[in-house]
Amino acid sequence: MDLRGRRVLVMGLGLQGSGMAAARYAAQQGAVVRVTDMKAPEILAPSVRALAGLPIEFVLGEHRNEDFLWAEIVIRNPGIPLTSPYLRLAREHGASIEMEIALFFLACPGRIIGITGTRGKTTTASLIYKILQEGGASTVLGGNVAGVETLSLLPQITDETLAVLELSSWQLEGLAPHALSPAVAVMTNVYPDHLNTYTSMEDYAEAKANIFRHQHAGDLAIFNYDNLWTRRFGEEAPGRVWFTSIERGGSFKRGSTTISPFIFHETALVGKHNLENVLLATTTARLLGFSDEIIAAAVRGFHGVAHRLEEIAVINGVRYINDSASTTPVAGRVGVEAFEGPIILVAGGNTKHLPLEDWPATIVRRCRAVVLLAGTGTEELLPAVHEEVVKQGVSNPVHGIFDNFTRALDTAVSLTRPGDVLLFSPGFTSFGMFLNEFDRGDQFVAYVRGLKGER
Repeated sequence: MDLRGRRVLVMGLGLQGSGMAAARYAAQQGAVVRVTDMKAPEILAPSVRALAGLPIEFVLGEHRNEDFLWAEIVIRNPGIPLTSPYLRLAREHGASIEMEIALFFLACPGRIIGITGTRGKTTTASLIYKILQEGGASTVLGGNVAGVETLSLLPQITDETLAVLELSSWQLEGLAPHALSPAVAVMTNVYPDHLNTYTSMEDYAEAKANIFRHQHAGDLAIFNYDNLWTRRFGEEAPGRVWFTSIERGGSFKRGSTTISPFIFHETALVGKHNLENVLLATTTARLLGFSDEIIAAAVRGFHGVAHRLEEIAVINGVRYINDSASTTPVAGRVGVEAFEGPIILVAGGNTKHLPLEDWPATIVRRCRAVVLLAGTGTEELLPAVHEEVVKQGVSNPVHGIFDNFTRALDTAVSLTRPGDVLLFSPGFTSFGMFLNEFDRGDQFVAYVRGLKGER
């Protein structure tokens, strides 16, 4: 896509890379660039500084109709819904609506490996990337990865490069107008999420399905057979399809009953869900031609991703686990199920209007004590926990609701004993008390390091 001389409006600068990358790329391509974001200038100051020296105009703290009337192309941040009235105004006046990831696909000369799913996409993408690195391949990691400007990776990509991209449902929406899907698609699972943005579960799942919808017959797609949504999608995909299944003990080609056994059990990752991620990543690597020896070495050396069941420290016999990326009840449940020892759980936050399902029952059954952070999600969780306490005939594990993070953690620490796991797995979004889930996790890590005297 030729941007030279075009009036480009970047909607959503953000703090994690996507908006910055789009603004930088458009300016470097010779576009006339303007950036608009509702966040206050002081919050966005780091992103503005990162773009210093480029001919970019910033309109921060507001969106103005005049900017959307001015634009020929609007590049929207993944978190901004297509239903935005500002985008509608721009479309009605002839502007095209694009996303950073579509610009990357259109310009990328390498082979793209895309990974999506409600849970596990970051871990799976990161492990695939590590295996490719260990195997000596030319590779990059981008997409929905915090702090990575995906468009800025283009200068280092050749036709020999394997570009590993974690792709969110919102990013995948940006591929649909161009009928684009990656040459290799990996789908971890689909669970209820973002139902405050999508009209239904089917709407959300269909956004995810863009990862394979526009593949060609020779393209490759790998699906988790143990999840009903991804199993269904695997039957619909037009390319060469493989399924992975922890329940069946390995991977198999669509239409075949022959199982290739899962042999890469030597991993530092905890929880059944992480075995699913490892199986998906290693199956993908095998299908790309990497040897079992290289794959096994990479799996052994992979210690996970920040904010995802990340062990921060062991202090006085207590393991401190950062699972701040847990933003849904399913993630909250999976986090609790990953540990056998007594658990002191710190959870809570703001709701995305998702079903709690069996998370409250799992909390009451497996957690000795629970400390909750104030928020609209916590208001949904608390009565469900109380109901489970009555059902299971046990004492109430909840030791308070806190609107101060430090006081909440102080209380949690006071409840620990040697051999416990102090698990920070919120199960809800972070907005309100924190900038985002990464800020939330960083604050937890800083607190734990303070306990160790590392501040």
